[in-house]
Amino acid sequence: MNNIRLLTVISAFCFVATGISSILTSLYLQELGASFSQIAFIQASVVITMVAASFAWGRFSDRLGRRKPMLITGLTILAIAYFVLSQAPTSNWAWGARVFEGVGSAAYATLSLAMMGDLLEKEKQRGRRIGIWRGLGSLSFAIGAISGGWVADAISRGGALLLCVGLYAAAALFATMLEEVKPAPLAAQPAPTPKPPAPAKPSMLPAAFLGGVFFWICAHSASASMWPNYMASFGYSSTASGFLWGMAAIVEMVVMYFAGALSDKWGRPPLLVGGALGISLTNFGYLSLAHFFPALLAIQLMRGIGFGSYTTAAMTFAAEHGDQRTRGSKSGIFNMTGSAGGLVGTFLAGNLVQFLGFSTLYGVCSALALTAALCFWLLRRQTNAALAASQAPVAQLERPR
Repeated sequence: MNNIRLLTVISAFCFVATGISSILTSLYLQELGASFSQIAFIQASVVITMVAASFAWGRFSDRLGRRKPMLITGLTILAIAYFVLSQAPTSNWAWGARVFEGVGSAAYATLSLAMMGDLLEKEKQRGRRIGIWRGLGSLSFAIGAISGGWVADAISRGGALLLCVGLYAAAALFATMLEEVKPAPLAAQPAPTPKPPAPAKPSMLPAAFLGGVFFWICAHSASASMWPNYMASFGYSSTASGFLWGMAAIVEMVVMYFAGALSDKWGRPPLLVGGALGISLTNFGYLSLAHFFPALLAIQLMRGIGFGSYTTAAMTFAAEHGDQRTRGSKSGIFNMTGSAGGLVGTFLAGNLVQFLGFSTLYGVCSALALTAALCFWLLRRQTNAALAASQAPVAQLERPR
């Protein structure tokens, strides 16, 4: 089995586990006695860990020139963390398990994206390939969300979280089969010949891109962290919430393939703008129509479109910057920025709900997603301007004399 297939299998195991935990964790913490503010603090602690760990994992993998050992370590950490979490007697015990989970989550997110970028470095249709890889992850997430909600209602939330232990352990086992991707050797360069200047890849990810990632993840994390509790406030069961979340993930799977193909043709920024606008509309829908179940089906459809468009374009944009010797750091910066947005989002979510209610939360989330759309629109303008500037010297060279 080649590396891309192995990474896809690993992704499937991880996203089934993520689907289970995403729909249950905040409810589980509430069951252990945590208030909404305490839930926000616990979730924020996890993301603080991920902010630091994401950059550290990526930078260290570049310096070591290897990613496989750290990927296996991260998956093993996740398996241990979920075992401890599933057995937690108090919310403080669960807090420690979740912080440990953040270390493993940062390793998986950073190193899997860097490895996929290494494998697709010469691929022209990177967007489509990453869309397929990440889209299958969303299908796996749907399976986890739907089955996790059912298991939680049938047995217990702690019992459902225990399933994650086996899933992450299986992912770690498959990671041992990966072959390390080594940087291509530097070939001797012939004497330079005059040629039109080619646009150089920027040494850092653009500020407009990172700003958009921050605000998009902030909106998404704030919305998602309290979403199960919001649904429960309308009387929806864990099974119903899992179905709604799983439905959105299935839509994401389809959208990610087409979003990847379109981003190869149109560029990444237009899909990023569309993804941010979709999430803004989704949160406005939660604010105004969540009490009406049929309307929630349409809202979840919009969520899948917005999430799929953003995720494929953002992961591809980050993965194609730099080369194999620096991609781990770039992937780390991308995930660190997302984790910082998640930190602000999760901290805001619980406290906004605690003091101002769910309506305020989802209004703020809609505004944050609109801010992300503005950042990505600026990125599109900058990208178009840079492309025009790079083509101008070529046009002058080709002009007949």
